[in-house]
Amino acid sequence: MAAPAGAAIHWRLLADGLSSGNASSATLGYVAVSRASATKQFSGRLTASARSSLARVDFSRDALVAIFGEFGCRDPQIVVSSIVQQGARLTVKLVEQPLEQGTVACMAIFPTYRFLLVAKMELRKPYPTGATVTLARA
Repeated sequence: MAAPAGAAIHWRLLADGLSSGNASSATLGYVAVSRASATKQFSGRLTASARSSLARVDFSRDALVAIFGEFGCRDPQIVVSSIVQQGARLTVKLVEQPLEQGTVACMAIFPTYRFLLVAKMELRKPYPTGATVTLARA
């Protein structure tokens, strides 16, 4: 049974790491319900490691939510707090967790990605075709 409108959707992290491609000041989100869809939307941003992770997705059962951002060294502090389906889009909320007191981190900015798997049975049809990503500080 699909989640009701506005209900939080469960996800699991498949992979994360460095991405490639052109820099973007915006955090970008994509939804892929097939390998062809993933390839068409964001294959230019994938490193060899990310392509390997993409190859492991079982699109017969899962949709892939791909998030690309210029998080650099802050990437470990960025966590997904919720995913909600709103019509033909998913809304993904990210939260930047503060560093522990006394911790120092590098300031480098470089592109990173996150692949989240969502069971298709949690989505309402027609399946979402895109994702809106927001980032807030904790």
